[in-house]
Amino acid sequence: MSSLRFAVIGDTHYCTMKHRPAEFPTGDYERLPDSFRYSFMTNTLRTLAQHIRNEKPELLISTGDLIEGGADDEEDVQTALALFAPCAPEFLYTRGTHDPQRETAYRKFRCGNSVFLILDYTNWNPKQKEWLIRELEDAKKAEHLFVFAHPPLYLFGRHFFHNPQFCTETAEILRRYPVDAYFCGHTHNQGISFHSGMLQVVGSAVGYPEQKTIPLEELHSIPDTPEHRYLWGIVEDSSPGFWIVDAEGETLTIRWHSLKGSAELRVRQRFGFPEILSLPPFARECLPLTDSDRYQIRSGWIHFFSANKGARGFRMSLNGIDLGFAPESTCYAARRAVILPENALRKITERNELEIVFPQSEVFAAGSISLELLLLDGRTIRSNVAPELFVCGNHPDFEYARSRSIEVRPGERRKLALSFPKGTPSCIC
Repeated sequence: MSSLRFAVIGDTHYCTMKHRPAEFPTGDYERLPDSFRYSFMTNTLRTLAQHIRNEKPELLISTGDLIEGGADDEEDVQTALALFAPCAPEFLYTRGTHDPQRETAYRKFRCGNSVFLILDYTNWNPKQKEWLIRELEDAKKAEHLFVFAHPPLYLFGRHFFHNPQFCTETAEILRRYPVDAYFCGHTHNQGISFHSGMLQVVGSAVGYPEQKTIPLEELHSIPDTPEHRYLWGIVEDSSPGFWIVDAEGETLTIRWHSLKGSAELRVRQRFGFPEILSLPPFARECLPLTDSDRYQIRSGWIHFFSANKGARGFRMSLNGIDLGFAPESTCYAARRAVILPENALRKITERNELEIVFPQSEVFAAGSISLELLLLDGRTIRSNVAPELFVCGNHPDFEYARSRSIEVRPGERRKLALSFPKGTPSCIC
């Protein structure tokens, strides 16, 4: 029986402030370049690298965005390689959105009786597609077959953050072959799902290690069907970590590691439904709102995800109180919030009505909307995520979630409920 251990890390976004503006820019926080945040996360990356070394993997693979880019990219690449290459005898990385462009960034690698296929979604073309099919055909008799690329094929977080040509065509191809797992990053969350025999494993090494480990379903409307099963996930920018995969014959043991905890699952028979051995150390904040809680609300905000490719953004009101315009975003991004004024805080109940006036724009999307409250006793509690996804216009990013979305028009008004749970919520798994 052959054995193999490899590690996977994604979205390290390694960067320093060298060759970048030294001062904090003025203006909206939402427009702050990510490099200002990521440059402070290099210490976390060094700690994760040491943890990977301690696991003694035979192979380490990055699923892209090795560096943040935008300054001296080659210098950052070399520094990142110096950090991660010593973690394993072999270090490979896929090309992400921020990595330097190179002529050929897809390849095959063999380790024991297993085959690893590295894809380049930034340069998906007929030549690479033909190469992938040819290599999959050749690997049919491999003991295990693993595929790596930057974006998820199936979105459980940022619903309108899609690359349709690469993801749709790649998913269709992989369904025809004996692929054990597809590893990716891009959406800056952690998560694992099961797709008719193939696992999708999403990971990210950027984030705030001290942030609570919030389940993905507490900030996103999660699709879960018999064909595409969501197992568990963690929200964006928290719990930076990596994956360790042990293959013993047919059996795969997949462990997620962060600086605050770990999780583990096992596939005992190849392509079988995985057994969850342990979950991440979740901190659940989707909780009932008691009468006592209502009288100690310190602050609150509407948390949402949106993308607006055109004119000024979404206007909101909560329980009849105008909240003004939501921050603008041209991509379906995290960290969007509308802060509640004092008069809106006083009107919060177990069930709240949010009204959205959509932009006078031909192309936009919004969804995964929830209400978060900070209490005087230091707790944060949040409402259930509104299940509605809204979309207007035709844009490639929106295609994945279109079938689950409500079509709306520019300037249209819609109301939805933001309700706190009546009992302790259960994990979707």
